[in-house]
Amino acid sequence: MTDTTNDKNLTCSFCGKSRNEVKKLIAGPNSYICNECISISHKIINDENPIDDLDIAEIPTPNEINEHLNNVVISQDHAKEVLSVVAYNHYKRLFYGDEEPKIEKSNVVMLGPTGSGKTLLAKTLAKRLNVPFTIADATTLTEAGYVGEDVESVIERLLHQCNWDVSVAQHGIVFLDEIDKKARSSESNASTKDISGEGVQQALLRLIEGTVVKIPSTGTKRPDYVDVDTTDILFICSGAFVGIEKLVNARINKKNMGFNSKLNTKDDTAWQESIDHRDLISFGLIPELVGRLPNIVTLEELEEQHMVTILKKSDASIIPQVKKLMEFDEIELEFEEQYYKDVAKLARKNKIGARGLKSIIEVSLHNIMFRGPKLKESGVVKVKFKTYPTKDVDTHPIFYYNNGNEVTDKDYKIKLRG
Repeated sequence: MTDTTNDKNLTCSFCGKSRNEVKKLIAGPNSYICNECISISHKIINDENPIDDLDIAEIPTPNEINEHLNNVVISQDHAKEVLSVVAYNHYKRLFYGDEEPKIEKSNVVMLGPTGSGKTLLAKTLAKRLNVPFTIADATTLTEAGYVGEDVESVIERLLHQCNWDVSVAQHGIVFLDEIDKKARSSESNASTKDISGEGVQQALLRLIEGTVVKIPSTGTKRPDYVDVDTTDILFICSGAFVGIEKLVNARINKKNMGFNSKLNTKDDTAWQESIDHRDLISFGLIPELVGRLPNIVTLEELEEQHMVTILKKSDASIIPQVKKLMEFDEIELEFEEQYYKDVAKLARKNKIGARGLKSIIEVSLHNIMFRGPKLKESGVVKVKFKTYPTKDVDTHPIFYYNNGNEVTDKDYKIKLRG
């Protein structure tokens, strides 16, 4: 029989209320706390503005931010330097926000092919700064009143990331991807209502510059609407902007036309050094939006050697992840240098960038992972990917290490080159 008398005599160590006076009493090692004190404590914590306690000495320097980005993102040195400076200045601006003259925030637009590291850069930056971060796909956004997501939905996602703590969300980072897909329609289609192109750009203007938006709340204990000020939210817009290099080169060559002029006819990355806001406007972004994105960051297409480095050294590499999965079956994975080169070559050939490395490697490991438990039962402790000595063969054989003995699996090969 349970001694209920002792339970009734228990009291909250903070407010002194007895067990019968509160809904719940939670026991600690040598004390108790009631549900009411928990609610009050939670409110006190949420009402604190994290920027109020911000110490300028705690803001990472551009060099510290850049070093952190280097551990995750390979290549793209210029982009990492620009983002490091932008982030550092943004949070200095928050710290010295009351001083004159008022410093306006510097939002960013990133241009680069798929798989070049745009999203990874933004994610890594937010993690280093320890601020809430959300990714929104611009292709899903429409003007208010039409079927689809309103632009305010990106702020709602940011609130979800910090459990609807408005003070924290107001100092986060929003990554708006595929902004190039919102380029306004050509003049030939000007008579058609563009509900998801230029209209969305117009709707984003106030949000990016800074305004108070009302976000509907679905929580029963929250008000119907939550007011969020976007003035201190850093916006990073991103897109592949396919074909923009032609606009840049055409503008440069037109300016240089004439006798004894030197034309830029070589199709390489030189256009990235000459791109400016005029080219974004020519591509289809409205001038008002371009003006709110003062920092243009261009990313280069990754070369094979960059992807090999990503696989071997990046903190975001898929290699440690697949090795860990096989460790659960007590099997060690080992890859020869040629494996990394073949994966990088295939990703480069398919033009899928670093994002495609994960899919290529996982496909190459499906059979091994399927057979993992049986290999463990047979005593296999290591699987090594090796290459044939002949240059004609386009496959890798697998070598199993069983009790120190090397055994070739002649019946199974991984198709990588192609």
